[in-house]
Amino acid sequence: MADLYERGGGDIRNARRLVAFVGVYIILVSQFLVFSKPVEETLTPPYTGLALIGIGIVVLGQLMPARPFLRRLSDSTALGDRAFWILAGASFSALAMMAMYFFTTYARVNYIPVVTVWLLGMGCYIYAFKPGQDFFDLSGFLDAFRKRRVEIVLVALLMVGAAAARFHRLGEIPRVLDGDEGAVGLMAQATVEGRLSNPFAMWDNFGALYLQLINVSMNLFGVTPFALRLLPAVGGTLAIPCVYLLAREIGGRRIGMLAAFLIAFSHSHIHFSRIASVAYIQGTWLAPLELYFLLSGIRKRQSWRAALGGVILAAHFSVYLTSQVIAGMLLVFTLLLLFLYRSWFKLRLAQAAAFWGGFFIALFPAGLYFIMQPGEFTNRLDKEGMFQSGWLQATMESTGQGAAEILFGRVVHSFLSLIYYPAFDFYGSPAPVLSMISTVMFLAGLGLAFWRVRKPSYLLLNGYFWAATIAVGMFALPPSADSYRMLMALPAAMIMAAIGLDEILQMFGVSWNANRFAYGAGVSIVLLSLLAFNLQTYYLDFAGRCRFAADVVGRFASYLGTQIQETHTDQKIYLLSDAIFIYGTHPSTPFLSHSRPAVNFPDPLENLTVISGEVIIAPPSRMEELELWARDHPGGDLRYTYDCKDPILLMYTVP
Repeated sequence: MADLYERGGGDIRNARRLVAFVGVYIILVSQFLVFSKPVEETLTPPYTGLALIGIGIVVLGQLMPARPFLRRLSDSTALGDRAFWILAGASFSALAMMAMYFFTTYARVNYIPVVTVWLLGMGCYIYAFKPGQDFFDLSGFLDAFRKRRVEIVLVALLMVGAAAARFHRLGEIPRVLDGDEGAVGLMAQATVEGRLSNPFAMWDNFGALYLQLINVSMNLFGVTPFALRLLPAVGGTLAIPCVYLLAREIGGRRIGMLAAFLIAFSHSHIHFSRIASVAYIQGTWLAPLELYFLLSGIRKRQSWRAALGGVILAAHFSVYLTSQVIAGMLLVFTLLLLFLYRSWFKLRLAQAAAFWGGFFIALFPAGLYFIMQPGEFTNRLDKEGMFQSGWLQATMESTGQGAAEILFGRVVHSFLSLIYYPAFDFYGSPAPVLSMISTVMFLAGLGLAFWRVRKPSYLLLNGYFWAATIAVGMFALPPSADSYRMLMALPAAMIMAAIGLDEILQMFGVSWNANRFAYGAGVSIVLLSLLAFNLQTYYLDFAGRCRFAADVVGRFASYLGTQIQETHTDQKIYLLSDAIFIYGTHPSTPFLSHSRPAVNFPDPLENLTVISGEVIIAPPSRMEELELWARDHPGGDLRYTYDCKDPILLMYTVP
């Protein structure tokens, strides 16, 4: 009878599970409250009573008798698997939010328990939408791998090539750090204490969680340029499979493979995968992944995919501000589906609800922090926003143009920075983001994508590209920075370029289905040409020359930091400073010097009194002065540091 009773579902396991969860949850709450307060000498720690209540509820749940009412309740939808796991996901995320608040209040710095329950919440929410018990069946994964083994191998090979382009001499190319890279490194080190120990905090719209991961890299590999740049290189490599997935979902396997190749060897994408100044590079894999899971979830009516896309988007908020643009675009996309594709979309409302439910639940901790510190959420807009900074009003007064005309011009400028204006800011390349051939493919694909906008997948692709372009044009300054900010739109542009190449060949009568050899030959010629152009643009025209870090002052600051760090002396280090070359103007110097200072000495060198072992460093403007002084004080070690072929730093160790 007992076995029959168990199989018939007449038990109260679901009710007991809920009661047990409530008990465990109360225990967790009590422990977070205890951990958020200072330790006191006492017989019973604070909130012991709350923990005992939780223990009692857990025990009570196991002693509950299987009464008819409880059996009916246990069999109801309200206590079913999906409802329970959604409740668990929301509860864990809410607990992470509460714990984050208390930890912030009591200045705790170890947030690992908070992140753990946050991740548990996301996992529980996604698990609520599992399609069946065989979802985790290994044989199913193996079957899927066998069916797609060719494309998996090809994408893996592209990732290897992309990784080689991004990791080759990562700590040495570019050979200097710019000031913002140094600032990111210093703030990453500062995450061990203070407000940035909170993973949901922000600094200059960098998520503290992302900065903490950079700090983990530096703990593993040392405080070096390689460790600082490791996460951008990893993110740049991850963009290849993520762009492939989204492009395949939109246009099929050929489009996916072409788009993956284009972004793998884009000179701009390679460069920004090799510096830590800006984190837009992380959006080139996170955003396509979010859109892929949403689009595939809606198309296949698989809620777990949509739910996964939602929680990834929420986690993206703890990385960089690209997430804000993507979230806004997807809200508009959802509304357009609701009003323009009503009959198609009403069958997929459950997937849209799963996506937005996952997003809002996983956003609980970060959302509370944004409410507590709204200035950090809008930091970039407040400093560099067109409206907030007063730039728009000033431009209207100086040019006599109207607001609409100026805003339209800014959007046009952001678009042209992708295909026309050179990528100078944070790069230094005279080439635009896209090459000439890529631009032809992109413009063709842009038109085709707009023509097919009636398809939901192409509506999403258009929204992805234009949301990023309009956001850069209308909300960001200065215009010279548009080129690197358009990295937000680069995955969409590469997918459009892939569509353009494929369709151009088909229009010329060289389609894949009609003549695979001719199609393959045409594609190979184009892609090999792009490969040669992009590698030459980055590794020969840029990396082989000293163009990074804006100017000689910024480059000198990086060399100065490295030289100070490599100087093995306990004596003072003096910098012959002037109005331009000063220790402390660029964060790259203290980062590379491991915060070891140099004493600025703007007076004539003859007025400096030094002792044996002290070090004097001269910038280009005062090298001759140090050379003459060294001749009058021989016996020391005089060393030049060169920036390409030009001397940029002279160091003299006093004998």
